[in-house]
Amino acid sequence: MRLAAIAFGFAAIPLYPSLIFLASVAPPGVSLVPTQVALVVLILALAGSAFFFWTLLRAGALRSELSRPIAIYLAGWTIAALAGLDPLTGALFVLAGVLSFILHLAVARYYGSPHVATVLYSAFLTSGLAVALLGVALLAVGHDSLLYREVNGRAVSTFIVPGEFAGYLCFLVPIGAGVALAARQPWLRTLGAAAALCGCVALWLTYSRAGIYGLSVGAAFFVYMQRRRPAVAFALLVALALEARWLFGFNDHHNPGEEFVRLPIWETALRTVALFPLTGTGPGSFRHVFGAIGPPAGLAFAFHAHSYPLTALAETGVVGVATAVGLWWCFGRRLWSAIAGAEPRARLLSLALTAGFIATLVQGSVDFVQVVILACWLPCMALALAAARHGAAGA
Repeated sequence: MRLAAIAFGFAAIPLYPSLIFLASVAPPGVSLVPTQVALVVLILALAGSAFFFWTLLRAGALRSELSRPIAIYLAGWTIAALAGLDPLTGALFVLAGVLSFILHLAVARYYGSPHVATVLYSAFLTSGLAVALLGVALLAVGHDSLLYREVNGRAVSTFIVPGEFAGYLCFLVPIGAGVALAARQPWLRTLGAAAALCGCVALWLTYSRAGIYGLSVGAAFFVYMQRRRPAVAFALLVALALEARWLFGFNDHHNPGEEFVRLPIWETALRTVALFPLTGTGPGSFRHVFGAIGPPAGLAFAFHAHSYPLTALAETGVVGVATAVGLWWCFGRRLWSAIAGAEPRARLLSLALTAGFIATLVQGSVDFVQVVILACWLPCMALALAAARHGAAGA
């Protein structure tokens, strides 16, 4: 049961975005996942979380080295939700965070147990390989489909929008590459390499400039950490600068009318911060104020502020941002310490996971990817720390 629950928690991540359609929220985009399937996914996720909560509680292991900063972080969300404009939607965000926290605790507790790491990585990578191939295949055969037209011919797979798919791939590719380099079992190394390669192809076909650049920065970090030399750092910085310059003019499969659409959204987010400085509008509630204080003409709706820092400020205020900074600070210190003492294979795998965090944070500076924030970050924090200490743990 433990192995099945952990496997499901990581394998089902590509299906989690469809859960938004079970709430009274209508995000932009089209979901390939039927509502009935989304409901089953929700029930299984709740059942798995309940199982882990009960077993961890009975074992006295309902904690990890990050449990306190995560609890404070989720408390900040809760305060913002209770004081916000839409407490029900805020409560759903908090619930998603709690479920993610429980998976984090399960990874921290069981990662070193027999077969757990093997099952975890194989489930995540198999699921990721499948959705990456699906995203590529849908583009190849669906030129006349509603989905193709809705996303301007960009890969989206089971996700709602291409940027969300790109955010997930920014974790899939580094984890696949890390497993390919660090795992001991040949079949798992092959699976990791296949997931990383197909993930790169799918990421390119999302045409997400933020996602592509984010993964490039993550990859540059990983390369630099293998050879920490000034010449290597300079070459990587020059390459990233040239790529950034090229991406500014990269408009493939983007609507020209939406080229500068983020500017009024960011301006509105700053106005929202000025109006709701302490606890924000509440998680998921930026959309409620955009119509009232947004630009007078043109853009009529924004689901979020298209930036993780700005969305966090607008929706959770100073309280939420302070707790988030505290969490990232604690995680960064513990991860750096764990990597410094890791054996070579464990170091490679943990650095690959770190590259995934860097990639998603860079993407998040100009985008807001809910599946990464709600479903990936907390469990992968436990995964990165465990990988630094246990490597692939027999995988």
